[in-house]
Amino acid sequence: MDQDMYSPPKAEIREPVVAEAVPEEILKKIRTGWIAGLVSTGFTLLFVLMALAGIKMLGFSAWELVDVALMAGLTFGVYKKSRVCAVLLFIYFIIAKIILIVGAGQSSGIWMALAFIYCYGMGVAGTFQYHKWLREQV
Repeated sequence: MDQDMYSPPKAEIREPVVAEAVPEEILKKIRTGWIAGLVSTGFTLLFVLMALAGIKMLGFSAWELVDVALMAGLTFGVYKKSRVCAVLLFIYFIIAKIILIVGAGQSSGIWMALAFIYCYGMGVAGTFQYHKWLREQV
């Protein structure tokens, strides 16, 4: 035996594989999605806090804090580039807006809602493009 039994084993050390940087247009789409999520979550939280203070607005109540928590979690998922969270946030926003419009009986704010839907759609597209780009790197 020509090796000391107490010496550490020898291992070949390889240089790490350095991947290319993620294309900026993909990151920009994802950023658009999670920033829209933050803004929407912030407005919802503001309306809930106003409802808790006694100002009735669009039928908001303390139960919408669940809505705020869900939106915040999904937004964080989009920030972490999750396709599932991006799609769920997109669908959840559309369903929430439909319920709000039907419940309130008016379609005010439809242009703002369409702008948010566009931003969420960008987030969905960006997360899917990001994961496609990752597969191509391997």
